[in-house]
Amino acid sequence: MTDRLGGYWLGSRLGGAVHDAYDESGTRYALTRLPLLFSRPRGHVKAALQVRSLCVARVVDACLDGDAPYLVSEYVPGPTLAEVVGRRGPYGGDDLYRLAAATATALAAIHEAGAVHGGLTPDRVVLGAEGPRLVGLGAAADGSGPPGDVRDWGRLLVFAAYGPAPPDGLDPSPGQPTQPGRSERLLDRFDRPLRELVLAALRRDPDRRPSAHQLLLSLLDVPQSQQGRLLPPEPVDDPPLGARAERLYLQLSRADQDLVPEVFLRLVGMAADGTDTRRRATRSELVTGRPPEQAGMDRVLRAYTEAGLIDQSGTNADGVVIAHAALLRAWPRLHEWLDAERDGLAVHRDLTSAARRWESGGRRETDLFQEDDLDRALAWAASGRRRVTLSAAEQAFLDGGRALVRGRARGRRRTMAALASVTLVAVLAAIVVAVWHDGSADGRLDQAMARVAASRARALRAADPVTARRLSLAAWRLAPVAEARAALADSAADPAVDVFADPYGGPHSLDALSDDGTRLAALTDGTIRVYDPLSRRQLAMTAGPAQSVRALAWSPDGRTLALVGVDRSYLWDTTSGAGVGPPFGRGLGAPGQQAAWFSPGGGLLFAAARQSGERWAWNLRTGRAAFVGQYVVVGPHDKVALVFAGTRSEVVRLSGHGARTPTPWLDRMPWEYTAFSPEGERVAIAEETGVQIYTLDGVPVLPARLRPSPGTLTFSADGQLLASTDSDRVRVWRVADATRLTDRQVPAAGADRPVQAALAPGGRWLRVLAGHGTVLTIDLAHATPPPDPAGSAASICGRYGGLSQTDWDRYLSEVPYRPVC
Repeated sequence: MTDRLGGYWLGSRLGGAVHDAYDESGTRYALTRLPLLFSRPRGHVKAALQVRSLCVARVVDACLDGDAPYLVSEYVPGPTLAEVVGRRGPYGGDDLYRLAAATATALAAIHEAGAVHGGLTPDRVVLGAEGPRLVGLGAAADGSGPPGDVRDWGRLLVFAAYGPAPPDGLDPSPGQPTQPGRSERLLDRFDRPLRELVLAALRRDPDRRPSAHQLLLSLLDVPQSQQGRLLPPEPVDDPPLGARAERLYLQLSRADQDLVPEVFLRLVGMAADGTDTRRRATRSELVTGRPPEQAGMDRVLRAYTEAGLIDQSGTNADGVVIAHAALLRAWPRLHEWLDAERDGLAVHRDLTSAARRWESGGRRETDLFQEDDLDRALAWAASGRRRVTLSAAEQAFLDGGRALVRGRARGRRRTMAALASVTLVAVLAAIVVAVWHDGSADGRLDQAMARVAASRARALRAADPVTARRLSLAAWRLAPVAEARAALADSAADPAVDVFADPYGGPHSLDALSDDGTRLAALTDGTIRVYDPLSRRQLAMTAGPAQSVRALAWSPDGRTLALVGVDRSYLWDTTSGAGVGPPFGRGLGAPGQQAAWFSPGGGLLFAAARQSGERWAWNLRTGRAAFVGQYVVVGPHDKVALVFAGTRSEVVRLSGHGARTPTPWLDRMPWEYTAFSPEGERVAIAEETGVQIYTLDGVPVLPARLRPSPGTLTFSADGQLLASTDSDRVRVWRVADATRLTDRQVPAAGADRPVQAALAPGGRWLRVLAGHGTVLTIDLAHATPPPDPAGSAASICGRYGGLSQTDWDRYLSEVPYRPVC
């Protein structure tokens, strides 16, 4: 299986030698594999790398050496001109001018850079969302230089006007002679200005053909060339590999979603150099011995196989493999699962292989893990796993190893007892031997438990960085093994410095964090509690309404809590000492994932149910519904709103006369991943290709997008920082220089539910509400110190102390409690 070329992970074949490809960050490209005897001079490829035009897919990388030369270009989603003409028929009128202008612009830029396309055909013109773009630059032979490109441009226009079967005597195919006199009579689908340009481009004598620059200047004199862009006939639906996988993931039930990492992590191996690779697993490895989950596993495998993301069609009829290696980088969720499990993947692969050998060999004792191998596997199985469940064969294999060790220990004890009946000299010798053995066993036990403690620290770090630090310290005090040193280093590097968890929280609790991160509201079993997550004090408590509550939201000032019920909503002034107020307005009747939020000025309460599409806003000043069924983002002080409605999107001024300004640039922008800046003149939008900040006119502000682009956005009060969250990760950038200040995993908040980020005034502290009412405090000024295990241990002792007796018994019950500070 060829997984990569250079730094690019290969996806599906797009046609011919062109592949869908992704770099390490998951950015999508088109990679063209070149023939070994590629004839284009290096200077021409170098020139292709210099071409800059909105009408050309930019060449970003080239490798002409080695056994597998290739070119890498921007990926342009959309159908080719050949596909569109084949499906919908030829173009005419102004559309031909728009196509002519765009392609002439592209050729002029290519020739200006000293490059030649050399292969301009209908298959090399893609109709993208921004208009026609030339692809394949640098990958074709030189042809006949710039005049050859101009001739191909003429043939391209003939194809667009007449399709693949033009009238006799008007064959646009390469190598076919044109008949000037007759061609002029047959070019009746072009009006005169464009017909003359096409005829000039098709002249037999290359010296008499116009240059691409001359074509462009002539076209710019024709008004039809200036009127809009030639767009694809239907909206482009060509999501990258990761977006396809994520869309499918979100369509699964919660129970089936929990099985997806189980499947994919077993299909990833590790190469000798430590890089990820695809691995073929047997179907029985995934489902055997797990009857309660077998139906779910079958659904997951079927769904991803039908989507072309998993392949079960290999020569091994029982084999399962990831269809495209690029998915390992193109799907952020899978990449994060891999990062979280990476340290244990090698252990798991060794365990899987050994268990299979043991099973196929008749379960011989000699095939079982012993000593260090068994210690490593047991430590990983005890606490190093996050999303992988042991198969029946793997569990039986480990149980066999444990039984073998216990049996040998009992045998040694019986032998020592027998020796007690011999002479005094023999008894003394036995004591010496026993002491030596016991000391060795204690040392091995300490080392094994140090590895267990380090592994448990790693597993806890995302949800409880404080206990993870204390476990790292315990690991180091038990034995200074490499794993303990790494755990201390991870603790020193972790910017999360504090954690608070709702003591009454459970799987059915509802939580909300105030905008400044100083108030946590939690609804559990009909009781609402308000906490200060910094001091851990409970600030208020009251009974919830009689009806079921779907969502909670804090007002911008952090005083009032909104509760959206099944058919009505409620407000609670948490500082008044009174209970929840009377019902008003609407509710969310549909089951599934619901959300509620206030507008920045506090005048509107929004609520939405994702699955049913139910959504509304309630104007708290007028007592009336607003924006029912609409996708709306409101700006600071409730003065302006963006209404997302495809090409009919608009900016609405909520004050004065309610002026409306069309904003078609918002078409296909994700409203739920849009946030206003504090001054209200810009918006940040998390698109698939990264986060960009726009003026309200749609002009990009950032020179380069912020990547990766996980989802929900939040500005700091001064607009200098931008936080982004998805279901289990938070990232923060400094807007001025695009520096990423933190990128941290957090406890999962639930399927397709982003964690909530709150940037405290001053810009240093970030508080994150994640799953089960957990609030993490992250220090954005945190700097990773140089490796110093002793210093890190002393720092943990000074700030956090060691594990309490209770926590020691909970996490390290296998060894007696030891004070470590």
